[in-house]
Amino acid sequence: MREQHPPRALRWALRCHPAAYRARHEAELTAIYAEATQGAGPLGRLREALDVAGHGLRRRTGLGSDRTAGQVLAQAAPSAVAVAAGGSVVNMLWLFVPGVRTLSWSSFPDVVVLADQVLVPLLWLVALAAVWTGRWAAAGTLAVPATVLRLADVPLLLLAHPGGPFAQSAAVLSLVVPLLTGAVVLAAPRDLLGLSRSQHAAIAGAGALAVLLWGAQLFGIYHALPGGPRAVHTLWAGVLAVALLFSGRDRRAPAGLAVALLPTAVQMTVPLLFPLSPAGAGALLALLVGAAVAVLRARRHRTRPAPPSAA
Repeated sequence: MREQHPPRALRWALRCHPAAYRARHEAELTAIYAEATQGAGPLGRLREALDVAGHGLRRRTGLGSDRTAGQVLAQAAPSAVAVAAGGSVVNMLWLFVPGVRTLSWSSFPDVVVLADQVLVPLLWLVALAAVWTGRWAAAGTLAVPATVLRLADVPLLLLAHPGGPFAQSAAVLSLVVPLLTGAVVLAAPRDLLGLSRSQHAAIAGAGALAVLLWGAQLFGIYHALPGGPRAVHTLWAGVLAVALLFSGRDRRAPAGLAVALLPTAVQMTVPLLFPLSPAGAGALLALLVGAAVAVLRARRHRTRPAPPSAA
């Protein structure tokens, strides 16, 4: 009888694992793949192969479920989806603000951008619904096109407005944010992505926070905010600083929130550097202090001696 070879997609996925791990567990992974894809179509087989590849990459990068980084990512992933959904919905609302909208339905490049900026929040909202109901495979699958479409915003906007102010630092930040968000969602260990009441609260809180802060920036167009137009940028830095201050190896919920907020907080904090206002300097100082405290707490926990075992 001719020997059955694993499908090509599975063979590529298995190569993502460290060689030693692959030698020990290849048969087990192949059997799990075969059981999971029994009766599945091409899309289901591809999705399962991507899951196997993701497992291998997590093993290579130390993001497995047995590592602190993987456990923090598992806390961060649901909140990251909520932040992306809330931010993309408010971003879509900017398209309808009189006096701010710079895109027109009469230009083909603008129409493509408008369609893209409507599709992205829809994808993230469906992904958020999948996360809320515990359907992590669907959420991860939806995060891929949502990230790709958000990345496509940059060349589309450059095409619609060549040589405009968007062509500088904003373009770079618009690439960084979706890449970091997608990485957080896709890198989280699947076996830790169970839902609890506290995680539902974290998802709701992170989404509400994103809508509140982005909505405040939108509100600031019509009503002056205390601290001027950069006040919301300062708030993002402050929220991230507070999350970092409470983070730690044994405090994974605030650490997960900090990771979930990081992509957008980076985008909103960079403008505080040019020029550096007193409020911006204070927010950045708080951010540095929060990061330093989180690092020191992690190092102290790592060097703490293990408790003696019982006789």
